[in-house]
Amino acid sequence: MRTVLVTGVSTGIGRAIAEELLKTDFLVIGSVRKKEDAKYLEDLYNEKFKSVIFDVTKHDEILRAKNEVVKFIKDNNSYLSCVINNAGIAVGGPVKYLDVDYFRKQFEVNFFGLIDVSKIFLDLLIKKNNYKMKNKIINIGSISGKRSYPFVAPYTASKFALEGFSDAFRRELLIHDIDVVLIEPGPIKTPIWDKTPDI
Repeated sequence: MRTVLVTGVSTGIGRAIAEELLKTDFLVIGSVRKKEDAKYLEDLYNEKFKSVIFDVTKHDEILRAKNEVVKFIKDNNSYLSCVINNAGIAVGGPVKYLDVDYFRKQFEVNFFGLIDVSKIFLDLLIKKNNYKMKNKIINIGSISGKRSYPFVAPYTASKFALEGFSDAFRRELLIHDIDVVLIEPGPIKTPIWDKTPDI
């Protein structure tokens, strides 16, 4: 049985991904920042879903969660087959009025956090990559990583960076036979846009 780790499953795309996987034979570990954010999935899929609490910008929290992931896959005679980096925020506004710290915050979550999660769980993907269906890292990017739009410069810049990183990482992991996939959806009405800072 395969286990997938999905970051940011409290709402939106992350929750939808987790739910679709849970309807099949996969076990899912979903990251949230607050325990109550996992209640929906825990109530519906309590035997196949486990939540882990971490903020993708907090290295120590991710490391602690890794111990829980290792225990969960061992207890379920499973292995980690995929990490889906979905957690993210959207920061927007006219560049003229945006403090540089907004750009830093955007990159900490959407870019550096994603790299940290990928690196911390990579050894688990490499160690058990001996099945026909090769293990994967799937990064949820955006069409904004292909085309820039005004008033969302921080978000767009982070997604452009993600595109470059994913391409380089994919080539590096060829030696381990790990796939790195970048998915770039167009506009989707999710709560991410309700969480943008008020400038």
